[in-house]
Amino acid sequence: MNNEKLEKIKEQLKSGKIKQQDLEMIIFKEVYNSEACKVKDACRDAEVIRCEVIEERTGVSLETIKKAHIDTCNIVSGKYILPGIELKVGGAIIPMGIAGPIRIKGKYVNDEEVYIPLATNEAALLAGVQRGIKAINLAGGINTLVHFDGMARAPLIEAPDIYQAQWLCREVKENKELLMELGKYVKDPFVRLEYIEPYQLGTKVFLRMFFKTGDAMGMNGVTKASADITKALLERLKGWRLITISSNLCTDKKSAHINVLTGRGKSVQTEVFIPKNVLESVFKKGVTAKKVEQVVFHKCYLGAALSGTISGFNVNAANVVAAFFAATGQDLAQVITSASCFVQAEATDDGSLHFMVSLPCIELAAFGGGTQFGTAREALNLIGCGKRGNSIDENTSVMRLAEIAAAAVTALELNTSCAQAAEYEMAESHVRLARGEFE
Repeated sequence: MNNEKLEKIKEQLKSGKIKQQDLEMIIFKEVYNSEACKVKDACRDAEVIRCEVIEERTGVSLETIKKAHIDTCNIVSGKYILPGIELKVGGAIIPMGIAGPIRIKGKYVNDEEVYIPLATNEAALLAGVQRGIKAINLAGGINTLVHFDGMARAPLIEAPDIYQAQWLCREVKENKELLMELGKYVKDPFVRLEYIEPYQLGTKVFLRMFFKTGDAMGMNGVTKASADITKALLERLKGWRLITISSNLCTDKKSAHINVLTGRGKSVQTEVFIPKNVLESVFKKGVTAKKVEQVVFHKCYLGAALSGTISGFNVNAANVVAAFFAATGQDLAQVITSASCFVQAEATDDGSLHFMVSLPCIELAAFGGGTQFGTAREALNLIGCGKRGNSIDENTSVMRLAEIAAAAVTALELNTSCAQAAEYEMAESHVRLARGEFE
């Protein structure tokens, strides 16, 4: 009977009588009589039907995609389905490797050995991270420090004239009672307004609001919070109007130096001291601290400055950020901001290497979004970041996650800097590991 009902629903979808976004709810009601225990079945059926309709229309088999099911659905108030993403047909599979363990000595990863899950299609990435980890462990481990925690959203409003615009900028910076009052309009118990940075362009006022968001990355939470705050503010400002709830000064999912200067998400520093004998034993013959220092300066700063690079003063930080984000269920579009990275390499008098990495705006979550499901949840549990704190300030999991991510980035930055200090090694290793050309 269920199959007949599903076939009928499928035909209605093909004919346009059913909207794509209503498919899960219609199956849930008509096939499963709105039984809460059947919500996952309804979501799975909707995926298969969508996929089959596309297969029939295009003549292309999507069998692997259809089988790659990831359960992301949820039911609200016993009757509303949240499928996780819209128009879902299955899943995408990315190979995952686990590097490590790496010894991390930070506040939230306190002298522990941690494995690093990385999901990528790029050969040589895991090998590079692993060799960097080897050098770090032989050197006694890596120091990590998270020194900023906050998520920003920046509504844009317009004043009647430039004088009123200037007045509001002063008010939100200096009037502490106003800030406290506006903060009361935030209803989410895991979002708290911390401060507002105002910017004036004529009659336009950009209100860059900063929030604490617990173990969540917090973009959805701060969007709702900033909307409620702006609405309350405009109710008391006659003649003002809202232009947009997000003005691009946040700055979200775009490479922007303001995020480097003020922080967004988490700001993390790492450092490791690699003794001369470790450089000699782990990396190719001829690699010295002085050579690594020269490579990092000329490549990451001289070359990057000449190219007009914004906040990308590193070797290949985005590789690890993307792989770590994919493995742990992060918002992949945040890679462009989160990979803002500065690397420093300094040779010491005794021939050792002082290697440092700064990630001023890495945006990640231990709770919410894609972190809740499937392989991402297992990866977070593996590294001790799977438990949500009970309050905004109890966010050990995401702070720990930031330290681990930064340590992983440092491992690859160290390895690739040393590989380039060994002249042609980077090209040779990629050819060997990616193409299987051994001669």
